[in-house]
Amino acid sequence: MVNKKVTPTGPQPAAVPQRKPATTPKRNAPAAAAATGTAVKPTTQGRTVTQPQRSSGAARLEGVQRSFRETVAELKKVQWPDRMTTRNLTLVVIGMSASLAAILGLLDALLTRAVEWLVRLPIGG
Repeated sequence: MVNKKVTPTGPQPAAVPQRKPATTPKRNAPAAAAATGTAVKPTTQGRTVTQPQRSSGAARLEGVQRSFRETVAELKKVQWPDRMTTRNLTLVVIGMSASLAAILGLLDALLTRAVEWLVRLPIGG
């Protein structure tokens, strides 16, 4: 079998915009908070801290839908192995597991016999 790379010919999915890093509040935080829809909480030191308002169920649902869409888009980018590659790699994993089990079993048997021999030694003869 020949492993051929398949390249998409259609338009690529649009990039997902990243969140902007949080910035420190400015002196006119109440005016800026009113414009953006965030709650303003005064502090004891005279500064104000903006906090986002609690999200509604619709906003949470949109977040879940966006995560699902992003996951599907990422899975479409994955180059999945063909049947022969999957079989070969599975056989390698099974072979390595069997050989490691044999090595650890042999080491366990040797150490068990060594401990039994040490226990049987006469002490202080």
